[in-house]
Amino acid sequence: MKKILIIALIGLYGCSPAIRAYYNYDKEDPIQKYKTFNWAAGKQTEANINPLYYNELTDGRIKRAANDLLQVKGYLLTDQDSDLSVRYHIEMEERSVFWPDPDGYMYGDYFMRPRSDVFTYRQGTLSIDFVNTKNRNLVWRGWAVAAMEVVNYDKTDTEVLIRSAVTKILQNLPEAERDSVPAVTFR
Repeated sequence: MKKILIIALIGLYGCSPAIRAYYNYDKEDPIQKYKTFNWAAGKQTEANINPLYYNELTDGRIKRAANDLLQVKGYLLTDQDSDLSVRYHIEMEERSVFWPDPDGYMYGDYFMRPRSDVFTYRQGTLSIDFVNTKNRNLVWRGWAVAAMEVVNYDKTDTEVLIRSAVTKILQNLPEAERDSVPAVTFR
């Protein structure tokens, strides 16, 4: 029942058009062959640089969302020696965009009221990395990008926003290879 609920949530959260997701992977080291994962210890320097985004609440929300989705895809969270080490990174930056006149040309101030044609917004990027614990090579990286003013309205729940971004990122992650189980037949 829990798997069905999580799969339904993947479909619901994965439909957010304001969040764009991308991924990259090592073609010579397919992630499907790995079975277990563990979260890498967080870097204290990142928490000191921007405590607004790196805090216990955000950390817990990202890890809970990723744990649920990874378990549905067949990866197991373990405290023992794991195959993969998972880490995330948050980046926020100020961006500006120029809005041209919708008709394709500009009138002088005599005909129109003065207006600002430059719109400034914050762009947020959440990236999730999967690293091979034996050789420390990056195996798979996914990231989601969104204009925060478009996605994060004043009344939007932060947990929904984080779960939506994590879902968009991990929807492109291949499922772990299943161990072949011999078929049992009854007579």
